[in-house]
Formats: sequence, structure tokens, C-alpha cells
Amino acid sequence: MTSTDIVRDCRTLIQNKLLDVVPSKWLPQTAFGMEAFALRPFQSAGSNARHVIANANTARSKVYRLLKNEKLANQLGIAFNQLGLVRPGSYVNVDHSDFDGLTALVGAVQTRSGRAIPCMVETTYALHIPGEGSALSTPRWDTLRTDMQFAREQQSFTGHAIDALQAMADRLGFWPKLVFDRGFGNESIVEHLCAEGATFYIRLKEGRFVECDGKQVEVDRLPENDTAVTLFGLTLRVVRSPKNRHSPEPWYILTNDMDSSRTKIVRIYYHRFEIEETFKDTKHLFELHHLQFNRPNSLKMVLWFVFLGIAVLYVVAGRALRQYPGNMKHRTSWVKRAYEWLQRALTGLRNLTGLTPRDGGQV
Repeated sequence: MTSTDIVRDCRTLIQNKLLDVVPSKWLPQTAFGMEAFALRPFQSAGSNARHVIANANTARSKVYRLLKNEKLANQLGIAFNQLGLVRPGSYVNVDHSDFDGLTALVGAVQTRSGRAIPCMVETTYALHIPGEGSALSTPRWDTLRTDMQFAREQQSFTGHAIDALQAMADRLGFWPKLVFDRGFGNESIVEHLCAEGATFYIRLKEGRFVECDGKQVEVDRLPENDTAVTLFGLTLRVVRSPKNRHSPEPWYILTNDMDSSRTKIVRIYYHRFEIEETFKDTKHLFELHHLQFNRPNSLKMVLWFVFLGIAVLYVVAGRALRQYPGNMKHRTSWVKRAYEWLQRALTGLRNLTGLTPRDGGQV
């Protein structure tokens, strides 16, 4: 693939897969959002809008209407489905990421190539907001705190997570296999997933109690590395990962997968960390650490556009870039390499002298 191919192929994929399923009334807004936020570093909502539309007033009104459109935010998930990146046998890592007073619950499908591809986004107010009267409190934080308290009265943080997971399954038409970090192993989530027939893998804290042979036992004191336990009245399984120089502390993985080998379950959980690397890329490569929104839907909208851009890069150039040779320790993430490749193509590979640097054009 040459540097010009990536622009052409990204444009074709966006037009034929993503925009093709968006209702015509929202097509201009979606196209504007893709131009302003997908595969573009974030400075501010207004600044990104002015990169697309020169007239400042028009840009301001367009981005305001876009970020308020809750129905379109949900439609972008349907557009993601068209890429076919999540299948019934896929493993989807699930975790929260905070954005200056708001938090996003993200599901990202494992690629086994160092970065997961986000396929679910739901947003709400962060749990931890500076208290009233504290040194960190500001008028913005006071507003967010009030809104957070009202939101929690309407729905618990756990209830929000369950609804988001269920909405993803409804959108996909099936439950992928879900991989969680610590903090998701509460009764409500586990019972809901078991009732839905969804397979899950949840890391437990080492001091967590489970029932084994009729006794309450901490998971780090279970007699075997692979033990059938009872928790919340359900028969589940706790798998302990082996210790090594990279992981001096073992993982304790709670799962309802009673068929896979211990080795396979540990390997599945090993790739959970791809979502952490994806968070790092989105916050630093696409500069989402600049995000400072007051409404959860604004965050949800921008994240969906950024994540759709990452998915497009994966489909268009990911395979070639993931096969890039070199020392694994020094290998740049495929997301960053694909993004840089696209930027070189968009700028015509021109430097200040007006000459075109040598580029073999092949990866």
C-alpha cells in the first residue's frame, strides 16, 4: 500500500460503510464530525470545527448542534457494526477512563497486536469530583458535582455499566466474550451476565472471599490454581495465573467459562491490557487530554468519532502495519504508525524546501 492509497481507502471505507447507514437527516452532521474529530488531534471543540469550516460562527453552531445530538451518538455505534470487527467469538475488553470530571465506559475488541479497537462507548459523570469548598473546587466542578449527584439518584454507577453492556449486545445481536479489570466483579454485573448467557473474565482482588468446599476462602488461599467456587449463589471458576519476572503478582480471574484451559484463560486476560494502551494513544496521540466537557453526550460523541477513525485505520492499514518487523520493545504502536502514515499522505510528503522526501511507499 502506498501513502496515497491510505487516503483513498479511508475515504472509500468511510463513505461506503460508515456514512452509508447514517439517516440522511444526520448525514451532514456525521460527515462534519468525521472531518473535525476523527484522525485529527483535539484542541477544542471550536478549534477542531474551524479546521473544517472557516466561518467561526458557522463552525460554532455546527459543533454545538452535533455535540447535543444524543440520537446520532447512538447511531454511530450502528455505523461501527458495518466494519464487522466484532464477532460472537471476539473478546471485548471493558474498562472506564476518566476525562476531567466525566468518565467513559469503553469496550474494545482485542486484536492481539498491542492495541484494542473500541466498539462501545457510554459516558456519565465521574465518581470522584473535588468536594465543595476544597482547594481544587471551581464553579465548573461545582456544576459537575451537582449534575453527578442528580444522575446517581436516577441510576447507580453499576446500573449505568449494565445498561451500556446490554445496549452493546442488543446493537450487535449477540454477546461477545467480555474481559474486565478489578471493580466489575460485583453481584449485579455477574448475575446479569450469567442470566444473559454472556461469557466473562473478571480479575478479583487477592483478598476477595469466595466459597470453596462450603467454606469462605480468600482467593489467594485457594488450594488449586484452577478452582470451582461459589459466588453470589453461582458456580464459577477462579483461575490463578503463574508468577514470572514480568508478573510477580498473580492474577485471580473469575469466569463462567468452564471449558477453556487455564493457559487459554490466562492468555485471554493478558490481552486485556490492550485497552489501556488504546486509552494512552487516544489521550496523547489524538490529544484527548485537552477534553473538558460539561455534558456526557459531548464526550461520547467525540470519542465515537475518534474511535471510528482508529477502526478505519485498522481495516485499511492495520494488517500491513502490524506485520512491521523489528524489536518488540522498540516497536511503535500500529495506531500511531498508521496515523503518521495518513498524515504524511495528507500533507503530500512535502517539507520546507519544497522537495519530496524519499519514501519507498511500501510497508
